Amino acid sequence: MLALTIILVSLALLGHAAFWLGLMNRWHAVGLARPIVKGVLLVLYVTSVAIPLAVLYYLAESVPVNGQPNAGLAAATTYVGFCAVFGLLHLTVWARRRWRARRPPRGVQLIRTRVVDLQSQSGVPLARGPRAHAFSFFPGNQLWRLHVNEFAVELPRLPAALAGLSICHWSDLHFSGRIDKAYYHEVVRLTNQTAPDLIALSGDICDSLATIDWIVEILAPAQARLGKFFILGNHDLRTRAVDRVRSAMREAGFIDVAGERLRIHDGLIEISGDERPWFDTTFEPSPAQSSSAQRLRMLLAHTPDRMPWARSQGFDLMLAGHTHGGQIRLPLVGPLVCPSWHGVKYADGFFSEPPTLLHVSRGTGSLLPLRFHCPPEFTKLVLRKSKTRP
Repeated sequence: MLALTIILVSLALLGHAAFWLGLMNRWHAVGLARPIVKGVLLVLYVTSVAIPLAVLYYLAESVPVNGQPNAGLAAATTYVGFCAVFGLLHLTVWARRRWRARRPPRGVQLIRTRVVDLQSQSGVPLARGPRAHAFSFFPGNQLWRLHVNEFAVELPRLPAALAGLSICHWSDLHFSGRIDKAYYHEVVRLTNQTAPDLIALSGDICDSLATIDWIVEILAPAQARLGKFFILGNHDLRTRAVDRVRSAMREAGFIDVAGERLRIHDGLIEISGDERPWFDTTFEPSPAQSSSAQRLRMLLAHTPDRMPWARSQGFDLMLAGHTHGGQIRLPLVGPLVCPSWHGVKYADGFFSEPPTLLHVSRGTGSLLPLRFHCPPEFTKLVLRKSKTRP
């Protein structure tokens, strides 16, 4: 009996945490004004703490009234039962997802990962300000341990002429002033060492008005044979000078593809950008690409929540960020907080949902100077023609 009680209580606690974290993750994904989002999140935080306290109170005051259980006790018991069932279902889904996450989808192969300690390599303090400096010394913080990844990626509809094409995926740079420019200069230097054909930046470039002036200095030296492309994310709105951000990115040699269907490289590559739900990105209707089309269709989207739309449009490759991989991940458990309608499903990595292959970056920078079991990264994708038919 004691063992059963422990199991039920554990499932109820798990279910309560999963339910409310799930609500917060999904609310984070809405495109409403930031004050509204923050206000509702505060209500959710308070409610998630108040409900367990209320349940404990009514369970402790479980004296029947006129021989009948009081309404508070009945509500508390019902909520505990709901959480236990929800916890069991969540545990099942989580175990299945973690098992699948042990290896990338078919056709995606890790070539190499290089781990660079940017703090040691730069030779100067990278944290700016007392708070960021203090956070950067937390035990286990991987803030400065940049992972430079290279993957071979098979795409069934890749034109033969594009076999070997390489794309460097950056996301979530977060120029905020909390991390020194030297960090980003090193990211650019390392990127140029990989010699990509394209650089794709999937949003969240700046967090403050003052750092817009960093853009040209830091990003202009980045080199890519076929061009550098970008979209904006929700944090770029915080600058209150979105037009200045776009202008600075263009001055740095980047091409804005938000709402575009830009064709390059003799029409072999079509690059589009989707900044929804934060910006009104409008596209002309386009039919799904047939298997015989001789063109790579690539989408830059800040949030992986745009995956269903990408599939409906027949994109071959989608690059996204926004989630930071959860940023703080628990051993074995994985990420808990992920601003997505899908919770932690698309936290980071590769996801194959034909005809689209999605890559979600953990982010190259950080606004919050804390990363546990979730180091920053940028990724080079080397495209190959799939041997199987689409």
